[in-house]
Amino acid sequence: MFYIVVHEYVGPNPSEKVDEDIIYITRQPALTNRSREPRITGWCGSSNDTSITAHGAYRTRKAALKAIAERWGETREVTLPFEDSEVAAFRPGAYTPMTWCETQAWLYESLDREITADTSDAELEALEENFEAEANTEGYTLYRDRELLTDWLAEYRDELRADEPEDA
Repeated sequence: MFYIVVHEYVGPNPSEKVDEDIIYITRQPALTNRSREPRITGWCGSSNDTSITAHGAYRTRKAALKAIAERWGETREVTLPFEDSEVAAFRPGAYTPMTWCETQAWLYESLDREITADTSDAELEALEENFEAEANTEGYTLYRDRELLTDWLAEYRDELRADEPEDA
């Protein structure tokens, strides 16, 4: 049998720990963290900022992979030091997510080139889509809080507008 066991980051710094969740395929079911009883489905407990949840048993690795695709969509296989029972590990999402600070640093050079005081909200939205597409070509996705990103780009544009000299 193959089991799906998810380790999800639940610690105090979710904006900095954006790519910590891991989906494992294992040869043994997850164990609850207190009684150490095997669990096929459901929450197993939390410790060290990680919540462990069992997501079912499957006859084949192929069936487990299908279940992962159905539940999480695109994933990225990762190479980790495996425990004896672990067969494969995946991170959710097609691209590696950036933290907020990484997103700001990655975009910073583009701001001067791409945004002016005359940039409209619609143009900002298109730029945001272009920035995301560019990040994807490099294997990344911008910070997940898109409202924060949209507000930051608009704030940058608004500062440019405030710095413009007024007509006499």
